[in-house]
Amino acid sequence: MRLPMSRMDIGNFLGLTIETVSRTFSRLQKEGIIDVDGREVVINDHERLNEICHKAR
Repeated sequence: MRLPMSRMDIGNFLGLTIETVSRTFSRLQKEGIIDVDGREVVINDHERLNEICHKAR
């Protein structure tokens, strides 16, 4: 999927720093959950991403 927002915009929207957004994308990519190329994101492991999202609540 293509992200319509930059990492800075995502951080501003969520009330996070760009560093936090970048670290999160990097961690998810390192774990093989997503692949990122600029604003293009491919979700490789939907189940694991869902687990992480529900755990964060």
